Amino acid sequence: MDATAIIVGIVGGGGLFAFIQYLITRHDRKKGLMKAIKNISDEIDALRKEMHEDRATNARIRILSFSDEIRHNVRHSKESFDQINSDIDIYRRYCDEHPDYKNNRAVLAISNIERVYSDCLRKQDFLE
Repeated sequence: MDATAIIVGIVGGGGLFAFIQYLITRHDRKKGLMKAIKNISDEIDALRKEMHEDRATNARIRILSFSDEIRHNVRHSKESFDQINSDIDIYRRYCDEHPDYKNNRAVLAISNIERVYSDCLRKQDFLE
């Protein structure tokens, strides 16, 4: 059977319409799947953004709390200062990368922590 006979058989038997309909349906399903994938990707991006912002906000909360403890004469170990300095790095990096984030809320607390940390380093006066 040659190609012409096959085409005539498809066209003659209404197969061409069915084949075109199949192609259209397949394209629509593929288009719907691509739209669903795009929506999932957008949701993942939004969750990632929210997660990074929450991380910065939680770092800021720890920074403020640590600074308050210092103001109340609570002493801290070198390890505690190292951890809070890591939080300060996370917070500053996020603020630098996201200028729309309200980042002036911990400036004085960070300054206080850095001042006390420098004093403790100079005097080797950390909590043992």
